[in-house]
Amino acid sequence: MLGIGLLCAALLSACGGGSTQSDPVGDGSAPPPTGEGGTGGGAPVERDQYPFGLACGWEVASNIDTMNIFYPDDSATYWVALVPMLPGARLRIDGRYPDVRYFSYNSYDPLLRPSDALADLELVPRANGVNPFAVEGAPPGDTYRAYLHFENRPEQRAPNTLYAGDFSTGQLTLPHPVLLPLMYRTYVPADGLGPDGGVGLPILTLETMDGETELLPTADCVEPLLPTLGGAVTELGLNDLLLGINVYDDPLLLANSIVPLSDADAETHVFRGIPEFYVNFIAELLGLPFLGDAVENAAIGGGGGGFMSNIHNAYTYNIYYRHKGNVILFRAKAPTFRGQPGVPFGTEQLRYWSICQNDVVTQRYTDCSRDENTVLDEEGYFTVVVSDAEDRPANATTANGITWLPWGPYIDAAIAYRHMLPAPDYVETTSYVPRGTPVDDIMGEYAPQPSYCTREVFESAGDAPASVLFSTCRAYHDALE
Repeated sequence: MLGIGLLCAALLSACGGGSTQSDPVGDGSAPPPTGEGGTGGGAPVERDQYPFGLACGWEVASNIDTMNIFYPDDSATYWVALVPMLPGARLRIDGRYPDVRYFSYNSYDPLLRPSDALADLELVPRANGVNPFAVEGAPPGDTYRAYLHFENRPEQRAPNTLYAGDFSTGQLTLPHPVLLPLMYRTYVPADGLGPDGGVGLPILTLETMDGETELLPTADCVEPLLPTLGGAVTELGLNDLLLGINVYDDPLLLANSIVPLSDADAETHVFRGIPEFYVNFIAELLGLPFLGDAVENAAIGGGGGGFMSNIHNAYTYNIYYRHKGNVILFRAKAPTFRGQPGVPFGTEQLRYWSICQNDVVTQRYTDCSRDENTVLDEEGYFTVVVSDAEDRPANATTANGITWLPWGPYIDAAIAYRHMLPAPDYVETTSYVPRGTPVDDIMGEYAPQPSYCTREVFESAGDAPASVLFSTCRAYHDALE
């Protein structure tokens, strides 16, 4: 699958010829995309759009209805390109700094594990430009130029360059196949702006390594072909429909406080790859936690994340099952984040964090709560409650320090907790948990604490602070057998 967008772009290239657009990073000799200079603090850039997203270098975009897979985050948008790895070629990326909380590029191997990445603050601007992710108060919109090289990353990385060469399967090192997945992500666009942060999508051009000849230019586009035909297909509202479905409680729900199947806990794990994730899902469902421990300690699973994960993110997850309780909880001390009131620029512990409720099998999220929208109690902790709308406790309110999320029509729940771009001195983050080490040992009070509950037990605590509500449910959780 080369992608219709790149194929059409090749036809356009045959008509337009191979122009010479490349220049060394930052010297500004070639024109920036879509006009000169910045965009005036995030004012949307006007861009042409070929019908149905044809000729766009980006072939697929995430979508809450049709592309809600790979355990995404509802504050993020992902665009994917499949790049032909032609000998003697490289990919040129021309973009503008968007008005968003974060953006990045990740390249992937055939197992969908990230090979390399560039974060927003690492991208050097072109001549006379300023990077707003590295300099406080700088407006968005200035231009940058980056490259993707089809080779292994050298000890000394070239500026504004990410790499994709050989990949490892654990036992073998193999050359990358012909097509290379590249993903562009943005998180939390400014109010009133679309996912592109007001600057449009970066423009992709396949060119010779010396930059003299464009082999495959692509269009300056707004939306890719898939899944909405360049925006021609409207949203279906599928996710909203799923959220309205109430799942009947298990008639044997916690009879006599005995769990008929599976382990009574909801242990916190670090996400290290999909194979381990699914082994833990099955092991905990069947009440065989030692099986999951053996897999984690043996380092089986390929490592590197996988499933199009992001090098700049680290995740914990907890898996819950409905037959243990119709209400589940998730609590931890909250890290500081970029843009948090009272936290100076560059001193935050994380660029971003969030909690998402996902279904294990379909990989869909039902809903997420990001840092700035998550309620904190007086102790600086957050407490997330997940249930069906009909099972939501009456006292699960923001006034009591509770953030509520819908469970969705699934028998399981996988609560994913994202930590993005930790500060060097923030050592209690998921990124620093060694394999085989309990999460609590490293993350301390920042480590997620799970609990099962029922609506009746939760409501029995009345209008109490979140810490009391959690303790009430945790006592119920600890009594399960």
